[in-house]
Amino acid sequence: MAIIVVTAVAGPFGTYSEGVFGVRLTYWAGVVCVSIFLARGVRALVARWFGHTPRALREGLVLLGITALFTPLLYLWTDLLLDVTVLGRFAFWHLGAKVLAVCVLVSILRIYLPRLMDEAEVEEVASARLMRRLPDNASHEVLRLSADGHVVQVVTLDQQYDLRMRFSDAVEEMDAVEGYCTHRSHWVARAAVSGSEVRNGRPALILHNGDVVPVSRKYQPDIEAAGLL
Repeated sequence: MAIIVVTAVAGPFGTYSEGVFGVRLTYWAGVVCVSIFLARGVRALVARWFGHTPRALREGLVLLGITALFTPLLYLWTDLLLDVTVLGRFAFWHLGAKVLAVCVLVSILRIYLPRLMDEAEVEEVASARLMRRLPDNASHEVLRLSADGHVVQVVTLDQQYDLRMRFSDAVEEMDAVEGYCTHRSHWVARAAVSGSEVRNGRPALILHNGDVVPVSRKYQPDIEAAGLL
């Protein structure tokens, strides 16, 4: 909401001189809400279809997908609400280039801002006993744990490691990090959660790498109490 008000007041990209404040507020509300909806949808689809590809490739697909879908919608929305002179300043492909540039900037912030914010917590994460089981060059940012039979998948910011151990023991060894079991087979670090959604009638948590983690009825009250749902 704050972003919508700030952009409506500031009127970036030449929108300040177009229409009264109420029109700009409506315009930017549509831009912000639709862009967030599209970004989450594209990230979820890319995570589902290309989840085992390198992160750089997944991020590139996300950026191209958002740009391809959002640019024509933005063009039509601008034409509908604002004076045509705004569009006259930008050819369609020029507008697409600006959308892609903004997407790249947001992507950089998504990747590096959490790292900067979590620097104070690095020592705490490194002290988690489970980290001793991972290679020395493993990222200290553990996003989630998942059980697959007798194997525990440890998903970090840029890699996945498979450990042969009990899931309950893996969760216990992450006790130095704030996190929650969301399911009998899933644990997530609180700092890794970027949002939530409902899938097939059940809630799920969205992690900032695009992973989707289900929340079972047993653990839903704890997740709601933590403010993650």
